[in-house]
Amino acid sequence: MPLTEIGYVPQTVDVAGKSHIEVTLEEDTHAIDDVIVVAYGTSSKEAVTGSVSMVKADVIEKRTTSDVTSTLEGTSAGVQVSSSYGEPGATAEILIRGFGSINGNNTPLYVVDGNIFAGSMSDLNPNDIESISVLKDASSAALYGSRAASGVVLITTKKGKSDGKLNVNVSTKQGVYTRGLKDYENLSADPWMEVMYNTLYNDYSASMAGMPDADIRAAVNEDLITGYIQRNIYDAADDAIFDAQGKVVASRLAGYTDLDWMDAIEETGYRGEYNIQADAATDKFDVFASIGYLNEDGYVKNTNFERTTGRLSANFRPKKWFKTGVNLSGSLQKNNFHGMAYSSYYANPFYSARMMAPVYPVYVHDADGAIVYENGAPVYDTESPYLSNRSIAYELEKDYDRTHRTTLNAAAYATVTFLKDFEFTVRASVDRRNSDTQTYNNPEIGDGASNGGRMEKTHYKYNTINFQQQLTYNKDFGKHHVDAMVGHENYQWNYNYDFSMKIGQSLPTHVMDNFATMKYIDGYVHKTRTESYLGRARYNYDNRYFVEASYRRDGSSRFHKDSRWGNFWSAGASWVASNEAFMKDVDWVDFLKVRASYGEVGNDASAGYYAYSSTYTGAYGINGGSATIFASQLGNPALQWETTQSFDIGVDARLWNRVDVTLDYFRKTSKDLLFDVNMAPSVGTLSPGSAYPTVQQNIGSVVNSGLELAVNVDIVKTKNWKWDMGFNASFVKNEVKELPVVAGEEGNGYLSGNYRFEEGHSMYEFYLYQYKGVDQMTGRALYAFNDVDYNLEEMAATDVVVINDTPYALTTTYAKRDWSGEALPDVYGGLQTNVSWKNLSLNVLCSYSIGGKVYDSTYRTLMYPYLKGPQALHKDILNSWTAVPEGMTADSPNRVSNSILPMNDTANANQTYAASNRWLVDASYFIVKNIGLSYTLPTKWMSKLGVGDCTVSFNVENPFTFTKRDGLNPQYSFYGGQDQTYVAARIYTFGLSLKL
Repeated sequence: MPLTEIGYVPQTVDVAGKSHIEVTLEEDTHAIDDVIVVAYGTSSKEAVTGSVSMVKADVIEKRTTSDVTSTLEGTSAGVQVSSSYGEPGATAEILIRGFGSINGNNTPLYVVDGNIFAGSMSDLNPNDIESISVLKDASSAALYGSRAASGVVLITTKKGKSDGKLNVNVSTKQGVYTRGLKDYENLSADPWMEVMYNTLYNDYSASMAGMPDADIRAAVNEDLITGYIQRNIYDAADDAIFDAQGKVVASRLAGYTDLDWMDAIEETGYRGEYNIQADAATDKFDVFASIGYLNEDGYVKNTNFERTTGRLSANFRPKKWFKTGVNLSGSLQKNNFHGMAYSSYYANPFYSARMMAPVYPVYVHDADGAIVYENGAPVYDTESPYLSNRSIAYELEKDYDRTHRTTLNAAAYATVTFLKDFEFTVRASVDRRNSDTQTYNNPEIGDGASNGGRMEKTHYKYNTINFQQQLTYNKDFGKHHVDAMVGHENYQWNYNYDFSMKIGQSLPTHVMDNFATMKYIDGYVHKTRTESYLGRARYNYDNRYFVEASYRRDGSSRFHKDSRWGNFWSAGASWVASNEAFMKDVDWVDFLKVRASYGEVGNDASAGYYAYSSTYTGAYGINGGSATIFASQLGNPALQWETTQSFDIGVDARLWNRVDVTLDYFRKTSKDLLFDVNMAPSVGTLSPGSAYPTVQQNIGSVVNSGLELAVNVDIVKTKNWKWDMGFNASFVKNEVKELPVVAGEEGNGYLSGNYRFEEGHSMYEFYLYQYKGVDQMTGRALYAFNDVDYNLEEMAATDVVVINDTPYALTTTYAKRDWSGEALPDVYGGLQTNVSWKNLSLNVLCSYSIGGKVYDSTYRTLMYPYLKGPQALHKDILNSWTAVPEGMTADSPNRVSNSILPMNDTANANQTYAASNRWLVDASYFIVKNIGLSYTLPTKWMSKLGVGDCTVSFNVENPFTFTKRDGLNPQYSFYGGQDQTYVAARIYTFGLSLKL
């Protein structure tokens, strides 16, 4: 007997002589893939002419994350994910097909259930998501017009399933939350002390030149502890810790077990997640409802994230010609985080803990080295002079940043079918968010100590209104199919931000009323409006030949009324060759489609909210405290959005009923890029500290081109065994085509920090001083000499040295800058595999990136042996130069060496540790992103209990990360930077899912 069901693989079952038959149909994933969510509707896999990647619920549900977009990492070709999901509740940044804007916005547009979404991805519960579609080219994204230049991410939530019964699913995940990356390999106490000894010895050898070595070393022993380190954790006097060669001979006192400050601020956190979902459907209605709760305690003390979400989706079809529905969702969030957890701030727990020298204890110790306790708890050290009235471990307990956020989303639609082939839909949505953040700094130690404690409160709220009307026509004429859509859309966004601070805490309770003095109070309001008219027409002949065209006209309030409107369009075509008669006998080709598209989309987010207008700002703390207003922006009525022209050609195929292949070539040209162009000084300053006034202009062009390959293979398909594997790779080349002329710069290009933006080069290409190695005769760092701007004959011996006829600069003042590699990788992508045997399954997801550079500023800091304010040091510093090698002469061919590091000293520190290509490191990485193991208990067991499927699972997020250097976070940013902040978390979870 044949058994069939939509969305499942048909089966034939032998029923002869059987009174009871139990059959489990296998889900037909390829049939499900055939329906793809696209702009303002859906399409079949055959009909899509653009480039669209889709991630389904079964992939999303396998991940342990609070941010649904992080599930795109490794699963979607052409998509890069900056995944620092280490801070609880944090959201990932994504980049689609490279950088399209230099100074503007490269964030894609997010659309949830057909409505533009202005919130955070952490507002959404990943368990409520049915699919994510990434629209990568203009053909797929052009209907979003002025906001689609950086791509579009369409998120579709779950709906009621039409299986004729009420479905209830209850699930929970319980786990632990830990740090996912090793930290930098820093020195422990003894080798650190020896490096500091060597550094001071080198300084004294220079300042006390001519004196006996014994006298120099005696001065080092006398001054190192008392004058610089200011802490002795050894069982010897301050001047008796080292032998005559600078080696530690004393022993560390046994009580000093609290020297690792990272250990003091980190902990093993907890993660608990609970979800209940219910759905039902008939031919007249479908309903989906869910409620979810998530609690994450981070791996840094006093960090956590709580989220409660609810969703209701209901669709009704009382008449064949009428349907209507609502989609309601809400999110309540509580977040305790560290707003200063970046850069070199003492309030940043990562910076303070990582840079703390390994001889400084967390707690107070007595004369014998034992930790001092009070009321059963160790007493934090807050008074030692080297701490400068800071103790990040103590501050983490006393201070906090707490945010309470409420988000509400409501959408409704009504569709009327008339004249058989026409539909008219009215759709409206309202989003609203309220967020309150309270930041407290205690009066005892840290940032609040200087003003008797302080309390800062910030509040923002936004609301959006999206109103759409769409008329569609859908008709078949024999082998011909035509559908068309015209529509109108109005979008409003209103934002209000207020902030204030009071100081002088009078009572221990943490409310504004208990602080005596108002420090400041301020706020602002932003509004934007967009009006749009859009249309699309699609035609196919016999499911073989498909053409599609779309058009959108947008007006944005960000621009002047004379430059407000723009036209965006696309055209695409595809040929399903596998549906041709001559392909019917080609058994190994199941599906083969060739497609091509071209179009133009825009980017209005790169401009300010009032980009065309001159604006003014109130100044604080200048002009003797009197009220001051100054110009902050020069208006440009001709300003318009950045525009991206996109061409894409691709092939989609399924071969041998086992192999799915997608190959794309794309070229994306972004033009009319926004730049701040210097004006004459006579125009007037734009701020109290600015040197030149500037005005925004549309100047500049960037091209991204590349290849994307995605391959998925069903390796084993038997009754009990299934094994599939997927692989994707993206090759993206970025090139700046046009830039404005910048005063003081040669050609069309300019320096920006460690980068140079120049025509013919990548956007984020490093342009640094060229480090050449170490002079083994002196231990000095050497740099390539700038022979273009300086004459070697006029150089002093303190600035340049000539070694074997090659001049080297001793200071970066006379050093040469040159191209040093780019931040963008050569190739990036993902690898995934799923293996199942009966009801037991194992899945593994990996992501990788090959090529590109990272400027490791953290490593650079760890290689600098400060004497005044000593800090932690990386183990690599042990390879520093200490003396002239035996047999080395002035003209030895190996006098310049890259196998050792410059000498440790502070007299030449500005040159030895200057920004240069010395600090660049290979950005390549391979990350095992997720490992999941699950088992579905046999149905016959669960049916006896009166319930449906029961699945138990074990999941590990970020179990392994392989990089060039331990401690390096390769996914911190897309542009090759590094910072002192969160790294990805490693999360172990056990899960239970029960269908009732």
